[in-house]
Amino acid sequence: MGESVSIMTWGLPAVSIVILLLVWWFLNSRLNRLRLNDQLELEKLEAERLKQLDLVKSDFFSNVTHEFRTPLTLILGHLEQVIPKIEDERAKKELIVVKRNAKLLEKLINQLLDIAKIEADRMDLDLRKGNIVPFLNEIQRSFASLSERKGVGLRFDIDDEDITMDFDPDKIELIFYNLLSNAFKFTDKGEVSLRVGKTEKDGRSYCKLVVQDTGIGIVEEQITKVFDRFYQSENSRWRKNKGTGIGLALVKDLVDLHEGTIDLKSISGVGTEIIILLPIEQRVQNNDAQMEIPALDAVDPDMEASIAFEHAPQTLTEEEINAQNIALVIEDNDDIRNFLRLTLEPTYRVFDAVDGETGIEKAMEIIPDVIICDVMMPGKDGFDVTKFLKKQEKTSHVPIILLTAKAGVENRIAGLETGADAYVPKPFSSEELHARIKNLIDGRKKLKEKYSRSLLVKPDVAAEPSMEEKFLTRVKNAVEQHLDDENFSVEELSREVGMSRAQLHRKLIALTGKSASRFVRNYRLEHAYQLLQNKVGTVSEIAYRVGYSSPAYFTKCFTEDFGISPSQVKKDS
Repeated sequence: MGESVSIMTWGLPAVSIVILLLVWWFLNSRLNRLRLNDQLELEKLEAERLKQLDLVKSDFFSNVTHEFRTPLTLILGHLEQVIPKIEDERAKKELIVVKRNAKLLEKLINQLLDIAKIEADRMDLDLRKGNIVPFLNEIQRSFASLSERKGVGLRFDIDDEDITMDFDPDKIELIFYNLLSNAFKFTDKGEVSLRVGKTEKDGRSYCKLVVQDTGIGIVEEQITKVFDRFYQSENSRWRKNKGTGIGLALVKDLVDLHEGTIDLKSISGVGTEIIILLPIEQRVQNNDAQMEIPALDAVDPDMEASIAFEHAPQTLTEEEINAQNIALVIEDNDDIRNFLRLTLEPTYRVFDAVDGETGIEKAMEIIPDVIICDVMMPGKDGFDVTKFLKKQEKTSHVPIILLTAKAGVENRIAGLETGADAYVPKPFSSEELHARIKNLIDGRKKLKEKYSRSLLVKPDVAAEPSMEEKFLTRVKNAVEQHLDDENFSVEELSREVGMSRAQLHRKLIALTGKSASRFVRNYRLEHAYQLLQNKVGTVSEIAYRVGYSSPAYFTKCFTEDFGISPSQVKKDS
């Protein structure tokens, strides 16, 4: 009996604990379900809000882009009327550049509108039934003139002469215009080909279309991203032909609308192959309508190339070695480079380079008075160019203006931290650029005054000498070692300081306003002035000590420079 009571006594708490645990579990489960329902509801509301926001964004994007078309239509319309009437060939070339870039802008606006329609699910297919082969033939034939101009072959291979299928002609033209344009843009030699045929996949018939080129290809890690909207490869070879990142994304969207597939294969430095499969049968509104094959306009080669402007050879003449108006433009965009040349001439003698590497080589060769450099370039960008040139003895003094479309404060700071002297955002006015250049060149006059005040003054030993001061010290030391050698030439001085004669001229003119020969003469005469003041010898002896074999000629040169004869200096000291 005692044991029974004991079991019951211990059993009641245990049962209570179990019940409490069951109640806690039930309430906790209920609470978790409520939380989950609330979370799902919140996520649903957030998704709906984002969807509405996306629609508003797409509508705004579409409306603004539409607004761009009105002024652009007027610009193109007036240009088409004016250009044929222009007799001045140079002016006509400039207007053709304007028209070509307006056309490119029109193409970009149309692509943006198409993307806005796709994002808003407003892009519909106007499917027609017809033979796609002759239609594709017309598309590839429109690239014949571009193929001839670039010297790149164009081939059209047909596996099946008749592929009657359902497709939207406008969308197909847009797909293959983009693909062939891209292929030619990144192909400098070899050929671009378009192949069409039939294939079967998963029990369904498809039209197989292959665009292949022998261009620069795509690095492996970038292949999966090329169809992403607004993606631009950081690969330097692609950056040279940089675009908007819209074309291939739009192509993929249009292929998807056709219920097709697109696949890309590429080997860097070898070429690229894009394979598209489009279903032969789809839902066609009017199966009996036979599609007429339109005659397509030829692709304008000028859409892919800049207009060539005549300009002077890219070498310094003897007169220009001593000039102080040499500008170097480093810009990979042909049109902007030509525009800068036209803007700066005839005030400056303009040299140019198409990329950072070439720009560095040209700057080291000619030692310009100012450098105008784009920031975004293939290979070495503007920041790299600036950092390198500011650390080189030959070019450390040259003012550098960086041009960029990125006008944010952080970008300006990044540019100035590299050592750039000015940062000009695009678009810029010609007047502003001229003013910036003039101010920078005028600012260098103070540097000239400092270094030309006295050639014998040594740098302040208490402070770290600048690169310019170190250079001048090396030149002075070289002249000092050959002070009594009347045959010591500028060519020998150039060799001793490790520069060409032209480079030494340009550097000394920039720092002191004196040519190399004038620098040597002035150094000799200033040294003679100090010797005369200290009365360390006769006029003739001092003349010989500073490299003059004729005391009479020494007296003539000395009097010309100082306005007083050597004997008078010695007498007054």
